[in-house]
Amino acid sequence: MNYFCKKFKIRVKFLARLLQRRTHCKTQIFKTMKNLLLSAILVCFTMFAFAQSLEIWYEGELLENEHTLFIEGIPSVGEIVLEVDVKNLAADTLDVICRKYEVVTIDSTTNLFCWGLCFPPFVFESPSPVRIPGGETVSEFSGHYSPAGHAGVTVMRYTFFDQNNPNDSVCFYTNFLASTVGVDELDNNKLSVSNAYPNPATSQTSFDYVLPQSASNASIRIHNFLGAVVREATLSERSGKATINVSDLNDGVYFYSVIVNNKTIETKRLIVSR
Repeated sequence: MNYFCKKFKIRVKFLARLLQRRTHCKTQIFKTMKNLLLSAILVCFTMFAFAQSLEIWYEGELLENEHTLFIEGIPSVGEIVLEVDVKNLAADTLDVICRKYEVVTIDSTTNLFCWGLCFPPFVFESPSPVRIPGGETVSEFSGHYSPAGHAGVTVMRYTFFDQNNPNDSVCFYTNFLASTVGVDELDNNKLSVSNAYPNPATSQTSFDYVLPQSASNASIRIHNFLGAVVREATLSERSGKATINVSDLNDGVYFYSVIVNNKTIETKRLIVSR
């Protein structure tokens, strides 16, 4: 009798363990399915929250986010003006704010922007939005730069964002080039400077260049967002390759300018990333 009781107890324990394992497996499957569902919901929410509802158009061309425009003028002109259109891709009406940021400026020059209304130079964000109906495009923006007789490049960034969702934004950069030497004239004089490569850069970046006979001095300067020069390479030969060490620069966005005969010819963006 004791033998059968022992056998029965062993079988009961075995069944109890088997049932416990099956319950544990079901619990694990339920937890896995729950985590997958939560992840899918989070991905959908993130895509919805950060979807870009705004586009920038310039002279009939769609600009990619963070695109750079180059606008030329002569230093003695009263204003160099840029105009772009802003389109609302969403179905609903958006109240859109415009914000400007001075990346690089030249002393004694001024800049301002218009977004519905025109604002003085000390205003960096439009106090009130421009209402854009769903699917509509407005031509309410213009950027104004007054070189006041000073040659060089001023770099601006303009950002447009939904007042109710600041993460829903789009921006572009503008290089206002005030120079008595135009880009076409420089091309005719055989000035050629390649884009920085690699870009993004990790430890160094390089430029291939050819200078015109009229160039008495030339250099490439890298400056940070505040406009401070952090690197400079002198172009001492008529043609060649200039390599600049950026290994000790912090990751981020920088700008490099080509300087010929003490005049800024162009400014472009450089990214340092590791």
